[in-house]
Amino acid sequence: MIYLKIMEVLKKDAGLLSRRVVEDLLSRGLTEYHKKYSEDQIYERVYDVYSTLNYWLDRARPKEEIQKHFKELGKKRFDDGIPLHEVIMFLMLIKRHLWLYLLEKHFFESSYELIKSLEMNNRVVLFFDRAILAASMGYEEELMKYVESCKERGLIRKFFGK
Repeated sequence: MIYLKIMEVLKKDAGLLSRRVVEDLLSRGLTEYHKKYSEDQIYERVYDVYSTLNYWLDRARPKEEIQKHFKELGKKRFDDGIPLHEVIMFLMLIKRHLWLYLLEKHFFESSYELIKSLEMNNRVVLFFDRAILAASMGYEEELMKYVESCKERGLIRKFFGK
């Protein structure tokens, strides 16, 4: 089954994939805030996603569990001071590098496997769409708390005269 083969590749090559994502992330101009962290810290964050992807892609896994986990991730990244677009870029690069790697390794030996891989791709895309949405929601919740605390302390009036 294609799914099991992909999960085996993830187990075996999660470290290599993670290093590629870290290199890509740190070379982009749109990810300046990530450069405040060590490569090891970023590597651990990327590796965590790759090494648990089979857990998240399990069809029996409730989507609410994914939402809860990635909302917390969004909240943490807000607290870390990482802009939302970088949180989204982080997840997009993890998804992108997985598929680039599978294509590079000529993972699909037949048109049947390629068709089956598209089914798997749909699952992976849906997972990352849910993760990005949840991370954004968690991030925005923390942002709104921050804005409210600024209002309570009168900081908004101080800066904007309102």
